[in-house]
Amino acid sequence: MSDGAVWGEGDGPSPTPSERAAVESAIEAIRAADRVIAHAQAARQMALASASQVAWAQHERQVAAGGSSRAWAHRAIAEEIAAATHTPGRSVERQMNDATNLVSRFPVVRDRLAEGTVSLPHARTIVLCGDRIDDDETRSVFEVRVLERLDRVPMTAGALAEVARKVAQELDPVSISDRHKAARRRRRVGFRPGEDAMGAFDAEVANVLGVGMMDRIDQMAKTVLAARAAARRAGDPAALADDRTLDEIRADIFTDLTLTGIPTGHDHLYGATFPEPSNSADAKDKDTDAGLGATSNCAGGTADAKAGDVGLGATGATADAGAGAGSAPCTGSGSGAVSAFGPAPKPVGLGAIRGSVHITIPATALADPTNRTEGATLAGAGPIPIIDAKEIAADATIWNRAFTDANTGVLLTVDQRFPTMAQRRFLKARDERCRFPGCRQAIRKHYVDIDHTHPHSRGGPTNVANLEYLCETHHMLEQMTEWTVTQGPGGVLEWTSPNGRVYTDTPPPVARFTPPDNEPPPF
Repeated sequence: MSDGAVWGEGDGPSPTPSERAAVESAIEAIRAADRVIAHAQAARQMALASASQVAWAQHERQVAAGGSSRAWAHRAIAEEIAAATHTPGRSVERQMNDATNLVSRFPVVRDRLAEGTVSLPHARTIVLCGDRIDDDETRSVFEVRVLERLDRVPMTAGALAEVARKVAQELDPVSISDRHKAARRRRRVGFRPGEDAMGAFDAEVANVLGVGMMDRIDQMAKTVLAARAAARRAGDPAALADDRTLDEIRADIFTDLTLTGIPTGHDHLYGATFPEPSNSADAKDKDTDAGLGATSNCAGGTADAKAGDVGLGATGATADAGAGAGSAPCTGSGSGAVSAFGPAPKPVGLGAIRGSVHITIPATALADPTNRTEGATLAGAGPIPIIDAKEIAADATIWNRAFTDANTGVLLTVDQRFPTMAQRRFLKARDERCRFPGCRQAIRKHYVDIDHTHPHSRGGPTNVANLEYLCETHHMLEQMTEWTVTQGPGGVLEWTSPNGRVYTDTPPPVARFTPPDNEPPPF
C-alpha cells in the first residue's frame, strides 16, 4: 500500500535492536505454544466426548433394562473425571456435553483445532453460533464459510462471533424475526447479593435496547465527569472531594434511573448543572441530536418527521444505514416521541440525553421483509429483526444514500448533502468500530475519535480516505508509541508494530450492494 498515507508520531520510548529481537522471539514462542495448547485441547475434547459416549451407552442399557430414565451413568462418569482432575462435577458434565457437540457435529472445526490452526475460543464461538443449524449438510457449509473468513482475515474470537452470526443467519431456514420472537420470552431482570454488602444486577433484553440503554448511561456518566472537571477548575470543594471513577458514576446513574427515574449522577454534591441539548439545525449539524431510534430506508430524498412511540421504548434517534441489492439505502437521524397519554414532559439536564444505536439495513430488506438473507445489523451486536429496525427508522428525518462495493460490501460513498455530517455518517457506516486490529469497541461519539491517518498538522487532508475511527486507548497508542498505520483503497488499514510486524484491518462488510447494469457508479 505504498500509495496510502503513513503516520507514526513515535513519541514513546523507541525499542533497541536487542529489545526488538527479544519481543520477536517471545511472539514466535507464544504462537508455537498456542499451537501446542490447541492440539492438547483438541485431545481433551476428544477424550471428554469419548467418556460421554460411554456414559450414554450405559444410560441406554439402563433404560432398556427398566431402570431409571435419569442420566445417572453420565453423572457418575463426570464425577469420576472431576475427582481425578480436581474440577467441580457439574462443570465436567457441561464440558462433556460441549465436547460431544464439537466432536460429533462440527468435524471440520474439530480437525482444525487438532492441527493447532484454530484456538479453542474460536472453535467454541463457531459451535455456539452454528449450533442452531440442524441439517448436517447446511452446518458443514457454515463451518467452511466461517473458517474461510477466518483464514482470509485473522480476527479475535469476539470479532469472529459477528461473522459467524451473519453466516448462520444466511443459512438458517428460520428467520431471525421468528427466532427473536421466541427469544424475547427469555427477557428477565435479576439481582445477586454479594460480599461486603454489595451485589450485582443482570438483565436479558433485546440487543437493540441493551445497546441503547448502555450508551445512554455512558453518555450521562461522561457528562457528569465533564461537569465535575469544570467544578474542580472553579475550586468547588465538593467536586474536589468527589473521586468516583467512570464505572462508579455509571452505577450511580443506573441506580438513579431505576429507583427514581431521575438521573442526577449525584451532581448535587458540587452543584453541577448540565445544559439542555439544542434542537436547532446548527446543533444537529454538530451531531448532538443523539437518541435511540432512527436509521433509514430508500424512499429517496427526505422524509417527514414522525413523532411517536416507535415500539422499542425510544424517545429519539440517530443511526446510519447500509446498502442493499439493486438500489441505494439511506442514512438518517431524528427524534421526538409522545406517550400514550399525550406529549411527554420535555426532559432536561441528564434526562435529555438519549441512547444511540448504529444500524445497517440493506435496501432490499426494507423493500422485501421476507428476504431472510439480508436483515438489519446492529453494530457491535449482530443481526436484529427487520421489523424492529423499520420501527426504529420511523423517526428518521434526514436521509442519505450509501453505496457499497458489489463484491466486498465495503462502503464507497454517501450523498454529500451536509459535508461535515456526511463524512461522519460515511465513517460510521464504513468502520462501525475502532479500526485497530482486534478491537471491537463500537462507535459511540463519547468513546471513539475520528483520527487523521496522516496528521492534519502535517498536511493530511480531511477526507474519508485519510480518516478512521479509533477508540481512546488505540488513538493514544498510535500517538504515543511507534505503531504506524497506512490507509489504502477501500479504507483497508495496515498497521505496523514497533517490531515491524504488519497487521491488516478491513472494514466490516456488513452490507451488499449490486448496482443495476445500466446504473453508473456513484463516484
